[in-house]
Amino acid sequence: MGLQKLLNNLGDMLDPAVVLHKKKRKKLKAILKELKARERELMRKLESTDAERKRDRLQKELGIVHIQRMKGVSALRESRSKGKQSK
Repeated sequence: MGLQKLLNNLGDMLDPAVVLHKKKRKKLKAILKELKARERELMRKLESTDAERKRDRLQKELGIVHIQRMKGVSALRESRSKGKQSK
């Protein structure tokens, strides 16, 4: 690793804005992972359920979780592009 890259990494570690940005991205990634697991679980339950009422409820909940996850993915992409612009 070159000296310039090491100095840039050190500067990023000492800059509170960069540290905060990295923490937010890490937390967002963890939340997205949980939402994806929840979405898969709901999908599995939906496939194994025959009751019409329960299927409707699971379908609505699955739609909500999917929309939340897609919003999170777009926020993660946006934060990544903002991070690249600031450098």
